[in-house]
Amino acid sequence: MASQGNSTDTLFSPYKMGRFSLSHRVVLAPMTRCRAMNGVPNAALGEYYAQRTTPGGFLISEGTMVSPGSAG
Repeated sequence: MASQGNSTDTLFSPYKMGRFSLSHRVVLAPMTRCRAMNGVPNAALGEYYAQRTTPGGFLISEGTMVSPGSAG
């Protein structure tokens, strides 16, 4: 857990989250854009997220559909 009110903590300072040591505090949240064609991730989806990650960063990818009718 990050300390509260520590003026030395910045967006780009390292952060320990459980067993993960992040190099900064910028997190890409799930985009929920359903980029997996027909619900199956492909190479283009891997490339999409690879373009948005950084070494020691934290990226949350999108979830999968539970049924064909569940896409909004």
